[in-house]
Order: sequence, then structure tokens, then C-alpha cells
Amino acid sequence: MARGSGRMDFHGGRLRIVDNTPDLILYHGNIITVDPDSPRAEAVAIKDGKFVAVGPNEAILRLRGPATRVVDLQGRTCIPGINDPHNHMLMSGHVLTEVQLFHARSISDIQEAVAKAVADAPPGAWILGRGWDESLLREKRFPTRWDLDEVAPNNPVVLERVWNMLVANSAALMAADIGRHTPDPDPTQLYSGRIDRDDLGEPTGVLRDRAKQLVYDAIPPRTDAEREAHLRIACREYNRWGITSIADPGLLPEGIHAYQAVWRDGALSVRSSLCLAGWGSSMEPREELLERRFSDVGLFTGFGNTELRIDTIKMMPDGGVGDRTAYMFEPYRDEPDNFGQYIVSPSDLVARVQWCHEHGWSIDAHTCGDRMQEMVVEAYANAYQQMPSTSIRHRVHHAYFPTEKALELMREYRIAALPTIPFLYNLGESFVASIGEERAARAMPLLTYLEAGVPIACGSDSPVTTYNPFIGIYSCVARKTVLGRDLGPEERVSREEAIRLYTAAGAWVTFEEEIKGTVTPGKLADLVVLDRDILTVPEEELKEIRPVATFLGGRAVYVNEKAWADGALS
Repeated sequence: MARGSGRMDFHGGRLRIVDNTPDLILYHGNIITVDPDSPRAEAVAIKDGKFVAVGPNEAILRLRGPATRVVDLQGRTCIPGINDPHNHMLMSGHVLTEVQLFHARSISDIQEAVAKAVADAPPGAWILGRGWDESLLREKRFPTRWDLDEVAPNNPVVLERVWNMLVANSAALMAADIGRHTPDPDPTQLYSGRIDRDDLGEPTGVLRDRAKQLVYDAIPPRTDAEREAHLRIACREYNRWGITSIADPGLLPEGIHAYQAVWRDGALSVRSSLCLAGWGSSMEPREELLERRFSDVGLFTGFGNTELRIDTIKMMPDGGVGDRTAYMFEPYRDEPDNFGQYIVSPSDLVARVQWCHEHGWSIDAHTCGDRMQEMVVEAYANAYQQMPSTSIRHRVHHAYFPTEKALELMREYRIAALPTIPFLYNLGESFVASIGEERAARAMPLLTYLEAGVPIACGSDSPVTTYNPFIGIYSCVARKTVLGRDLGPEERVSREEAIRLYTAAGAWVTFEEEIKGTVTPGKLADLVVLDRDILTVPEEELKEIRPVATFLGGRAVYVNEKAWADGALS
């Protein structure tokens, strides 16, 4: 094709000149396309938000016209935009404005972070935070109300554990009217809960499972404006890490409204697939709520556009490993009678899966225990048997411990596993504490899944742990905990495979494999420019990779001006 040429089409009896000149050309790069037909390239041409040509420098540069922006990548490595299929972006936005404790390694670290927040807050304001993990604390114990009272005697403080517990100080317990005589949640309910107490019966501040709701009810609710502001914050932060697409699991109506408002204002710079919560505000999975919320609205999986769409219904049938609530075939370490618990009874699970399936909804089910994963996969298989469908792709996230039966059914019915692989790095030590090193090493067996022919894609489950995709890619390749412990090295995958699991694989999960996930002509021009070669850096350096620029539909939504010294993308 001649430089800057177009083509002529006859349309409606009239001659129309179609301009094929690219809007943007990026050249002199090391582009990992994740397209098996053409895995590497030097340059790309972009027009109207899509890749229109991918190939060698000389061929792509011949396409430029007078108005084409041409940017020298200066030899940098590029990958497709990160597609995280299990990422609570709205909740992560909330956490980005709160106390973050993911790096706390002692009670004093927690106290120091809270003290700083108190100093910056108005008198009596609530202090919220997240991220502590007792298995990583020097003291190897839970923080207590009294630890927090030392630095926050007058402000109510509520700090979420990485998963399924929280600790509240005395002011927060008082605001929630929780004291010595407050009963635990009804123990006859599925997934009940507990208020931890000392030897005198006083609450320690640690609330588990459904007991957390007691203090949640006292926290002032967020406003629409706050939710929208926090979502904007998360979008900017995610772009900084190369994230261009997410699926946000478990949204209630007010969260969906926030996404729509931010999209309407043109500020949604992360393509978002919304997974609706199959429960109420207190996690109760009520049948009538499910039917009212989803059948009356008349939508189903896939409604929307490339920027904002409806994806799945999320279910929460069991708990987690670190807090010993995932539903297992074998008991937890030093607790021979504890096999975890289920939140939805087996009979209700089958009925709810069938109801969603018949109404056109794909399901994304939280499954941490091997017993629960097998139960959910069996329910999916039963639904497919009753009503075969190519427009539904059920999946399980976390997917820690697949049984042979689960693997067989997942392969047969193309049920995807979404391992939250950064958990190996950030939560792996808590797995070891709960189930022992031998069992923990079998968690999220990527190679086993791949060899069994099961579709998989990796996600973060932020804000439970980091949204940084390069920690996730490192975890795929290295399988080490934050303390350097090897966890199942036989399940390691190659760097190329890890990149695919964070890009193209996630697009398949959400039925978007034809429009994004690889650097291929015709697909959305979502691209990340990296500060080093992800395929050749030392293994430990994988988690240190940083994006230099992130493109969404050919538009630069993040640029590190210091790293991009010539300012070509400013």
C-alpha cells in the first residue's frame, strides 16, 4: 500500500473514499503479541482505537500519513493490556483512600499506620483499613481492640484482615453496641460467625464471618459521590500498572450505579465487566432476592459494550483457607473436626445454579475448598446437561484444589478456573499455617489445569491482595511466598504462558476473545509498554517490572514522563 493511501468503495450508489491512514504508529519495539500466529513484532499501527497492522518496522512505517503520530518505542518490551478477570476495582478504590496494612509485619506496624491516620482525621472520624495477616506478623497473633486503643482512644477504628475477619477498637465496638453480653450470630445458620472473647468474656475486637455485620451496620454508609470518586482513583491507579480490563465480582446496585456514572462522564479508563452479587447486603443468599434482582431487570450475560458490560452473577458458597472456613474433604491442621463450612446448602446450590443458567446468566463462583469446588462444578455440569448452551461460560475463582472429578468435568464442559495467583505470594504463609506445607503446595496448580485441558485465566482478587499484575506473573513463574518459601515448584509455568494467563485468557472467560487480549489487527488497541524485558530479566526481578505507558484503545491513559524522557507521549 502506498504511503498514506486510502481505498475507494461504492456505498449506496455513491463513491466514498475510505481513509486507512493510521492515527498512531508505535515502532522500534519488542512486542509480545500473545497471538500464536505471529508471536513477536516490532511495530503496530492503530486507527479508531484498534490495531490495523502489526509487523516489522519498515512495513508499518510505510503506512503513515501526514497526520499520523509516530512514536519510537526505543526498543522497549510491550505486552497486551492486562485483563484481570477477578478484581474488585470499586472496593480497591475505597481501600486506596484508607489505611493499607498489606506490608505490616508486626502489631506496632499496624499501630503506626493507624496513629498516622488518626493524626490526619477529624476528631471522632471513623478510621477504616485493610490488609493485616497474622501469619506474617512478628507476634503471630491477631491484633486486638486494646492494641488499637493505644493509638486511637477516641476514633472508632475498623481494620479488615486480608479475608473474612476484622478487628475493631473499643470506640467502634461501643458505636456498634457490641459488648460482653452481645450474642454471636445464630449458630444454626449456615456460615454463622463469632465474636472473639478473652478469658473474662470481653470481646477482643476480632469479629469473624457474619459477626462482622454487627460493626458494619454502625459505619456511616458511603455516598454516591464517594463511590464515584474512589472508582476514578482506582482507574488511574490501575492504568499505572498496565491494567486495561477487569471483571468486578459481587457488585450491589449502588456499585453498578457508580460504574455507570463514571462511564457516562468519560472517566472509566479500565474496561469493566460487572459481576452482580447473588446475595444481600449481609451475604445472605436469599432465593427471592436473587430472582427479584435478576429476572425483573430482563438482562443477562453480555449486555453492554466494550467499555462497560454485564458479565456474571457471583456466588459465594464457601469461605477461605487462611481463616479455615473453605469447605474441604480433609480437616484443617490441628483441628480434626474442622472441615470448613458451606454458605449455600448443596441442594440450594444446585437449584440456584440451574435458575441462573436457565435465565441466561453465566456464574462466577467463589470456591476455595476442594469439596466445594467439586460441588460447584457438578452443579454447573448438571445445568449444562439439562440445557446445553454456547452463550454461557460458568467459572470458578480461587479454584485452589481441583479434584480429579472436578478436572474431568471442567475439561468436558469448558468450565474455566480463575486462580487468584498473587495469593501464593501474599497469603501462602497463611495457607501453610492452616493446612500444612504439603497441602498448601498443591494450591492453584496451573500446570495441572493446563495439562488437563481446563481453560484458566489468572486474576488478583484485589483488594484481598495486590492488583499489581507483575506480582501475579512472578507467582505463576516462581511460586514463592513473600518469605521466600517454595510452594509447589512443579506447577510453575513459563513466562510466555503467565503473560497469556493475564491477557488473552481473561478475554476468553468473558466472551471477548475476538475483540481484545492479543496484539492482533482488528482488536482493541490496548497495550502496555514496560521498563524492561519481561522474558529475559532475572526471575526475582519480574515483580519489580513497571509500565512506562499504558494505551487503552490507542489512547495513552498512563505515561511515566521520567522514564519516557523525550516526552513523545505527553
